[in-house]
Amino acid sequence: MSRLADAVPQPVAPSDVAAKLVSLALPARLVAPLDQARRDARVLGGVLRGQRPTPVRTVTQGPARAPHLEEVDLIDALFPRRIAEKLQQVRRDVGTVVGVLSGERPAPTVARRPRTTPVSTAPTTVATRPLRITRVVRETPDAVSLFLEEADGKALSFVPGQFLTFEVKREGQTLRRAYSLASAALPGHAPHVTVKRVEGGRVSNHLVDHARAGDVLHALGPSGVFTVTPDPSAADPADSTSPNAARHLLLVAGGSGITPIASIAESVLATEPRSKVTLVFGNRRLDDVIFRARLKTLQARYGERFVVDHVLQDPPAEWTGARGVLDATTQRERFTTLGVDLARAEIFVCGPTPMMDAAHEALSSLGVDPSRIHEERFTSPEQRKPVARPKGPQPVLVTLGGTKREVVQREGQTLLEAGLASGLAMPFSCAMGGCAACKVRLVEGDVVQEEPNCLTASERAEGYVLACCSRATGPCAVEVP
Repeated sequence: MSRLADAVPQPVAPSDVAAKLVSLALPARLVAPLDQARRDARVLGGVLRGQRPTPVRTVTQGPARAPHLEEVDLIDALFPRRIAEKLQQVRRDVGTVVGVLSGERPAPTVARRPRTTPVSTAPTTVATRPLRITRVVRETPDAVSLFLEEADGKALSFVPGQFLTFEVKREGQTLRRAYSLASAALPGHAPHVTVKRVEGGRVSNHLVDHARAGDVLHALGPSGVFTVTPDPSAADPADSTSPNAARHLLLVAGGSGITPIASIAESVLATEPRSKVTLVFGNRRLDDVIFRARLKTLQARYGERFVVDHVLQDPPAEWTGARGVLDATTQRERFTTLGVDLARAEIFVCGPTPMMDAAHEALSSLGVDPSRIHEERFTSPEQRKPVARPKGPQPVLVTLGGTKREVVQREGQTLLEAGLASGLAMPFSCAMGGCAACKVRLVEGDVVQEEPNCLTASERAEGYVLACCSRATGPCAVEVP
């Protein structure tokens, strides 16, 4: 089966030169609309003259298209070839001199301009920023908290429940992993993520064993929609007509799933004096309970407003609390015993997949609408099902802000990387399928998408895919919402 060749620019026309000259006097924000209108006019003009688009695109010859304005070189367009080559060399020499005067070093050799435009490998522009580790605290034998600040010393700002994506180099590979911010999102609370050792975890185990104060981590985010915005104006809970009525949060966590849950709980308790939080927290052993001392302190501080229900699978002999795994039966029993008003509680669930699936089963059996259940699921890229990556470049028509732009997805690139490399301001945050900030609607064509990811069933039904972990398998069109 033949693959699609890149679109081939048509020769520069007088209208292209005129548009290029006009663009030099326009504000930057008007150049893209001018460029699109000019190319649309060329297509329309061709149709009026009886030209038809090529129905089949082949390996040897891609579809013809009007050149983009950045491809229109005024020197080549306005001067004879021999004079144009001399002027181009003068331009390069002047650029080199200016670079030297500004402190840049010229390359050992300066290549002459090629007669044909080379096909370059477009780089990804998913850029991280540095965060400095200020302190490392061991929470359990297998978990550490890494306290962070921006490299310039400024405070790290986030919303309770959000996470950071770290890029870590291991064995010659750049790996992305997401870790929730576990601290309260309040002034005076030092931001930190808590990392737990996992079997075969290439990044988690490295950070647990080797992270030290002063180390720099490269991060994306904060990201995520598993969040709560604390409301200091929460009113009397008896006043159900108030738009800011005090709320009751039911938080269900398992193992390291406590990290975003703890941030949500402490932020709401500290900010909303009339709201209540109930936490059901499952672990294997007492020594495995992350933030055990912190949760006990919060219980003492907030009294009956903060109920913590520990469920241990392998408790010590003197344990008087709940026992077992957080399966559907246990969760249903705990919610009933604790007297949770499921008719008005906001529900947040985070932890191992079996526990989260059991939470949905238990809550459904108690009549809770699935739309009222918020969840956070993290999977490392190694846990995703392998998909065959498309071979060769693919054209992608991107509609962004009402403007259409055709970009080329190079081999190995995602839709997001292709768009960013072409200069499109495509939205993204975590860049690893965990936050849906990069979701786009697939209008035409097919993609392969890494699974599992954070897309909901309703988003999938509406035709959304995640640009950060999807690749076009052929010509396709997407729309950025």
